[in-house]
Amino acid sequence: MSLDRPSPDEPGALVDLHRNERRTWMAALLVAFASLVQVGAGLAFGSVALVANGAHSGAHVAALGVAGAAYWVARRNEGNARLAHGAGRIGDLAAFANAVLLALAALGLAAESMTRLVVPEVPEYPAALYAAGGGLVLNLACMAILRPALADRRDSAGDINLSAAHLHVTADAVAAALTLAGLTAAWRLGWTWADPVLALVGAALIAHFAGTILRRAGAALLDVRQSPALEAEITRRLEVSGIAVAEVRAWRTGPGRSAVSIRIALPLPAASERIREVLADVPGVSRISLDVL
Repeated sequence: MSLDRPSPDEPGALVDLHRNERRTWMAALLVAFASLVQVGAGLAFGSVALVANGAHSGAHVAALGVAGAAYWVARRNEGNARLAHGAGRIGDLAAFANAVLLALAALGLAAESMTRLVVPEVPEYPAALYAAGGGLVLNLACMAILRPALADRRDSAGDINLSAAHLHVTADAVAAALTLAGLTAAWRLGWTWADPVLALVGAALIAHFAGTILRRAGAALLDVRQSPALEAEITRRLEVSGIAVAEVRAWRTGPGRSAVSIRIALPLPAASERIREVLADVPGVSRISLDVL
């Protein structure tokens, strides 16, 4: 038996997906503009570092575009009856894909850093420092735009798609800051090893960020139970109301929404109506399934 609840995409939802979508596209447009400026300046002034940094920023445009497109696809499929729990997992799937791309970027950065440790290269320091500084400012701006509204970005009810985009630009900001430090040490102190070593540190941090999103998005896509507090609250409410509960399971079905499966030990008259009344004000629950042993 299914006790459907109002869609969390309606006004008053726990997660403002429209806000998150707007901010994702804002960040994508900002990065795209900066990428074009850097490539154009690099070609005009003959700076390979600027061209490379602009091309690297272009990869972030693609990642942010995937995140933005996920919101659009989810909106277009809100009423799709083929999706058992709605379109909320489309954003989780996009987050997983972006986390995979971020992990591959970390692997590529680590490989390049190891190569430069073995065969050092002397970059054009002023241009390289300018490119790294510009990238850092850009990513700090995008971090501010994409910062999740929820206080804890690891909240299982949060928007994983936005968190993935935010961590993507955060990882790049960390890499840009470490690059600035490494290039400055190599230029001013002659520590040619500093740039590739700090780049390795950056690769490790990026891999950590990617792993964080992979775990969260993977758990959502696999219906892993992530809300012990929600399960405990539902169990408490039902037992207080006199309903003998055998098991309660809750799992994420999208940003700000959860599905709940309740198994009761003994059938009661009008049990479904009583459960609906008891759980009417529990936030974020979009579907309740009732089984009787």
